[in-house]
Amino acid sequence: MNVVTITLGSLAATTSLGAAIGSSLRPGDRVLLAGDLGSGKTTLARAIGTALHAEPELTSPTFILISEHSGDLPIWHVDAYRLPVGSDALRAGVLDERQQHGVTLIEWPEHLVGLGEAGADVLSIHLETATDEGARTAEIRGARPELLAALSATSGSTGQITMGDAHE
Repeated sequence: MNVVTITLGSLAATTSLGAAIGSSLRPGDRVLLAGDLGSGKTTLARAIGTALHAEPELTSPTFILISEHSGDLPIWHVDAYRLPVGSDALRAGVLDERQQHGVTLIEWPEHLVGLGEAGADVLSIHLETATDEGARTAEIRGARPELLAALSATSGSTGQITMGDAHE
């Protein structure tokens, strides 16, 4: 599986990445957003929502488990931060058959089991803050060719892109 690492030097770069991801999503897709507190998960989720014309705008759902939004596709925004690590996604109500008609953005997926592996309809993104203020890296697994093409086309606005193979 390909791994794409992107250095994001600014909020604008994170927003551009979200726009590229949003334009590549299809009904039934899950986007898993992992990373420490403050690494940019909600910022990236909001940018993906903006690309999909989400109504209302995505915000941090930390105090609710799932928020639903309309848009080009229905959007479910999940924040699993308050769930115990190892929670079953289906039993916790995070996964739902309606999600096959839209996209599901899941923050803190490491707290859940049963989300699926990166690839096909699961895009896994790990965000990490860098030492430069506002800078971060995004490691992306499971990107489809159209997302890879969009990332290459927007590399000037998103930052440095490195592509390679995952070695598990």
